[in-house]
Amino acid sequence: MKKCREKARELAQRYNNCDVENICENLGIIVIRQDLPQSVNGFTISMHDIPFIVVNSNMNYYKQRFTIAHELGHTQLHGETNTLNLSLNTAFCVNKYEREADCFAAYLLLYLMKSEFEYMDTLTAEYVSQVLHIPPEKQEDIFEDGLS
Repeated sequence: MKKCREKARELAQRYNNCDVENICENLGIIVIRQDLPQSVNGFTISMHDIPFIVVNSNMNYYKQRFTIAHELGHTQLHGETNTLNLSLNTAFCVNKYEREADCFAAYLLLYLMKSEFEYMDTLTAEYVSQVLHIPPEKQEDIFEDGLS
């Protein structure tokens, strides 16, 4: 997960004080909100070499923000990899890609909001997850190697 943390830190430093949608815009990624089935938070597609992140418009602001950061993680970590194709047509485990994208999203949001945490001596994964609205079931995987 070190790769996820480093990529997130690099983007946060390059686009200091931006939110995830501004980062997408700066990278030429178009974010679209769409009414999607409840089971789909979002996905990334590319048409004519233009990347799009489609996010479920039925989710609250925080879940949308995390989903955009997650999908941005796929673009930064996995490039043109089609995980749907991998899961349907190979024995490759796409859970690794999903965990990496979750980790990237959490660290990116953490770095973008770093100023809000600077006054604190210690941070716990649970506290950071609450502030960033990271789903509880993802906390352990995301912060398994610490918050540094």
